[in-house]
Amino acid sequence: MTSPMTPFDRSGLAALSDLQSAEWSTLFARLEQEQIEFLTAHAPFCSPEYRWPRDALHWWSRIWEYPYAYHHLCAWRASQPAEVCPLVVDVGSGVTFFPFSVARLGCQVVCTDINPVCGVELHRAIPHIDAGKGQVQFRQTDGLHLPLTDGAADAIYCISVLEHIESFEHNIAEFSRVLKPGGLLLLTIDLDLQGNSQIGVVRHLDLGRRLQAGFEYGCPDITIHPADLLTCTRGPFPLCRERTGARLACFLLKQEWRKRVLRRKPRPVRPYLLCVQGLVLRKRRCRSQ
Repeated sequence: MTSPMTPFDRSGLAALSDLQSAEWSTLFARLEQEQIEFLTAHAPFCSPEYRWPRDALHWWSRIWEYPYAYHHLCAWRASQPAEVCPLVVDVGSGVTFFPFSVARLGCQVVCTDINPVCGVELHRAIPHIDAGKGQVQFRQTDGLHLPLTDGAADAIYCISVLEHIESFEHNIAEFSRVLKPGGLLLLTIDLDLQGNSQIGVVRHLDLGRRLQAGFEYGCPDITIHPADLLTCTRGPFPLCRERTGARLACFLLKQEWRKRVLRRKPRPVRPYLLCVQGLVLRKRRCRSQ
């Protein structure tokens, strides 16, 4: 009898119920401990120029994204020969614990980012952070080209980066160029539910067509109930809270004043409303292969 699928064994939208599963609890506890170790060892090398949150794991979407990506990387690594050290690329890495967690699986992790501050900090931190049997290194990117040769990578993961890129078509082509045939591509992306932010309907359709041309699903795309969506307003670490009661009434009065007196367009009740999608993909093999 085959083992039942975990909530992460799918492509699709993040669900609040995923955060109640035994799989998530186990992975989150492990990654939380590894982040504590990273932050403790890395603290002396932090620079004020780095603007992103240090506590990357406790973020509205990252509490799902990191365990999701780690789950699939663990399963993928277990399918690789134990004696090899596969090359994994972290696209838009920032400076977090996560590449070191992946390296400890026995991988060579290449972090890439357009921000040179990330390179400075990672170069300082690498000698002081345990990478297990693996290795972590940093390579600067210009945002268009990945600093690797054709077919060099066994796997790529890219966590909440594509939605910040105005034209992601070239990046997807780079993923395909750098990956070996059959190589793993893990993507998570923020999706706009309100129509005034990041990846909306049209761009999401564009993204799907681009990915379908060079990749195929490694896990089925499974629908979840809309009421179960993890969003930036719902979850353990909401990015912004819903306006309700007196707070909502006051906001609506201000917007009416803004419209009638200032003759300006009212602001939306929510500045933005985001959910997050995970995709498990494989680079298509040539027919002859």
